[in-house]
Amino acid sequence: MERILRYAAVMALLTTCTFAVFADDNISQAEHREINQIATAPESRLIAITNARLIDGNGGPPIEHACVIVRGDKIVFAGPQTEAHIPKEAVTFDADGKSLLPGLFDSHFHSSNSAERPIEYELNNGITSFRDPGHPFKFYRWLEGNQLTIPRIFLTGGHLDAAPPAWPKQAVVIETSRQAAEAVDAHVTRGASAIKIYMRLPVEHIAAACDAADRHGVPVTAHLELIRADAAIEAGVDGIEHITSFGTTLADPKQARMFEEVVGKDSKARHEWRPRLWSNIELDNNPRLQPLLDQIVQRGVFISPTLAIFEAHAGEKEATPVTISAYANMFRFVQLCHQQGAKIVVGSHTYAPFADKGKAYLREVELLVEAGMTPQEVITAATKTNSQFFGAQDRLGTIEPGKLADLIVIDGSPDKTISDLDNVTQVMLGGNWIDPQK
Repeated sequence: MERILRYAAVMALLTTCTFAVFADDNISQAEHREINQIATAPESRLIAITNARLIDGNGGPPIEHACVIVRGDKIVFAGPQTEAHIPKEAVTFDADGKSLLPGLFDSHFHSSNSAERPIEYELNNGITSFRDPGHPFKFYRWLEGNQLTIPRIFLTGGHLDAAPPAWPKQAVVIETSRQAAEAVDAHVTRGASAIKIYMRLPVEHIAAACDAADRHGVPVTAHLELIRADAAIEAGVDGIEHITSFGTTLADPKQARMFEEVVGKDSKARHEWRPRLWSNIELDNNPRLQPLLDQIVQRGVFISPTLAIFEAHAGEKEATPVTISAYANMFRFVQLCHQQGAKIVVGSHTYAPFADKGKAYLREVELLVEAGMTPQEVITAATKTNSQFFGAQDRLGTIEPGKLADLIVIDGSPDKTISDLDNVTQVMLGGNWIDPQK
């Protein structure tokens, strides 16, 4: 009902006629599950992880001298070792005082099935689940029939866009609201656990897609350029990809219209005009700022900033006054979102200019700490909050009885020094200790 009311509000705002959504009213609720099969430990296997410094993902202080007991692929105990009843048949793993965390989630990972950057290497970084926002399903045909040691892969399928699409090979081009709803139905049938909206899709079609996704119980996330973020949120999106998606909402209306006109004619122009737009955004005394922040918080919108891909600093070879100013405004807006209580999650975008190869995720968490989040808050964003964004919080994201045993061992204290997340020594996936690729 709430989405229907939002939809009606959007239609009134646009002063266009209403339309019917043609999705089946009896669609079953989708399971927010990974597309690949994970090898799970046998039910009879018992593993007791002892002498651990437990950071369970819920945001509380670490439990020193903790124990986690795993039966098969599920956690059956997590807490102080003095309260643990370790079965005699359990295989004991001594964590030797190292930190034990839930497996990390990457909310925005563009995977590449190539020798240059194999997916399985993500496990080295402690990432046990990721969402690929936008790759079409055919990209993952190589997974069929294979039970590989790789993270849990959550898919959106090809993103929903309007003509002319910025990425033709990855887009489902939508012309009507009925097509938007039907595309959502088709994506979920093929295994999508979320739906991604792209830059040109008109807001009335976004509303139809959100309504259809709501019938399936899957979230909708959006990379916006030409559609204002406040309108997309009003239409029902659950998440926003890239902090730059808020640009046209925050910018001076005249500058926003100029951006929309230029980029509307040529999608590639956004790479030049995006920093132009952001460099001119005034966050002080901006009448559009607080209403947007209020809307983000009140609607519980998840934000995946991907700050690391926009990073620019004075003195760097590729930096210009425009990109430096633009990044400073993006960074400050992330600070403001956090201060207001927005749900911030961690997404790497795979690569970042100031990160070593394969370390974009690490750079992202470092930047979030620089933006004012505590290391513990960033860990929660990377685990529990991300699992909520994925709709997988019933199975993953925290270390507690009943959850799946996706765990990582860290040599260090990432709740104090976030860069310690780079010191992954052990990874458990589905109750199995795995051998990360070196």
